[in-house]
Amino acid sequence: MAAARQKRYDLAVWICPDCNQLVPNPVKRKCPNGHALFDGRIMASTTEQSAAKSFLNTFLVCLGILIAVTGINALIPGQPLGKNAAGYPLVAFIVAGILALLRALKWKRQGGAVARLVPRAVGTGLACVFAGAAPFAAGIALGLIR
Repeated sequence: MAAARQKRYDLAVWICPDCNQLVPNPVKRKCPNGHALFDGRIMASTTEQSAAKSFLNTFLVCLGILIAVTGINALIPGQPLGKNAAGYPLVAFIVAGILALLRALKWKRQGGAVARLVPRAVGTGLACVFAGAAPFAAGIALGLIR
């Protein structure tokens, strides 16, 4: 089992966004120049990944956050997070999605090794925007129906 995990780790293509180079064997998730192999704008490590897989992973994380916020507000008496607590994460998801899409555009223009990270950034950005905009649209639609 451990050998399979190690083999899957070895297949991952790590890319340093600061150096714009491939990192074949990262040590403690850092490139040889000491840069972290993580980008906060896409909220993930800088490994190559398909847009569909990135979309699914990010959407599930956003859905979990939304369920947690709504659950906390519903289960604790007095609504500790406020009356409209679910709106704040939705706005944060949309902002994070726009930032991830802008990062993808920058990497696409920049070219080089970081261009391989564009599908991951696009998947992350679209999932965040969808996770934020879909409940807003549903809320507006339900408000108009009443």
